[in-house]
Amino acid sequence: MLNRHFLRGKVLQELYAYYISQDCDEKQHEKMLLDCINKLYNLQIYLLSSLLEIRDIAENQIEDAKNKFFPTEEEKQPNTKFIHNPIFKLLEENKTLVDSIKEIHINWREERDLLKNIFNKFKKSDSYNTYMHKENSDFEDDKKIVYQLFKNYVIKNESLYELLCEKEISWESDYDYVCQVVLKYLKYLKSAEQIEQIKQEGQEDADINELPKPFNKINDNQIETDEQFTKNLFYNTISHSDEYEPLIKNRIEHWDRDRLAFLDVLIIKMAMSEFIYSPIIPIRVTLNEYIELSKEFSTEKSKLFVNGLLDKLVVDLRVSGKIQKIETSEDNSNQDNITE
Repeated sequence: MLNRHFLRGKVLQELYAYYISQDCDEKQHEKMLLDCINKLYNLQIYLLSSLLEIRDIAENQIEDAKNKFFPTEEEKQPNTKFIHNPIFKLLEENKTLVDSIKEIHINWREERDLLKNIFNKFKKSDSYNTYMHKENSDFEDDKKIVYQLFKNYVIKNESLYELLCEKEISWESDYDYVCQVVLKYLKYLKSAEQIEQIKQEGQEDADINELPKPFNKINDNQIETDEQFTKNLFYNTISHSDEYEPLIKNRIEHWDRDRLAFLDVLIIKMAMSEFIYSPIIPIRVTLNEYIELSKEFSTEKSKLFVNGLLDKLVVDLRVSGKIQKIETSEDNSNQDNITE
């Protein structure tokens, strides 16, 4: 679910909190870091469950119209194409999703009017009406309309955003990212027929249509899980911080160490930890990642400073033999790709 660029950002934020707080309990901050990341899974469940609730709202509207004293012919013979969309069936048959909804105790009863307003706006859209009147729709059409509902109406609804952020304040900064994860999940859903074909071709994958987890499983190009990577980066930066100080001071000619931006130094120390203690991640990947973090979290001038200093430190660490990278058959920089 979460790419390593995002995880690096979370580690940076927790390291910052660790150093500025009076509480230097590493285990407690590790727990806070992992809890924050794992709670993003709950946000994903809330968003997917909202789609099922909207489907139920659409079905209730059809039933209410049928039960009027004087229903129209259209209301007597309603178009049920949307409520029978197979994407909803895939979601409601997903045991992990259903179990998670129960575990989190998600109930949209009090917010039903909010979701009803979303659906009523969606019903007026050209995409909805085109879909409802199109003959011989295929699975891609079914997937596309749910994707459009989620992308253009659900996640753009300010009231829904505020409601979810009230449930967990940390979701405010991560909402857009998790929405992109859910969009990608919807985009690549497979029908039962497609899954069967994949199995017949000998490409059976137990995780087809499974919900993305906060931490990915280990793959052939990794020697540590994403969770291990996150914890190791956090602890190595703290444990070796003092060792990095003289190396940094030796490379900041004409700079007063005490006047350097604290976040810049923290970013540099994280990068040094990754250079040394993540042997399978290419140097260029680490360089690019921490330059990006400096742009996201620090000052306007940080990019140039971090870039220049890390280039020099890489040379020093190589000469001293501290950087020992493991060669792999593939460039594993794909583990750092930003989620679509």
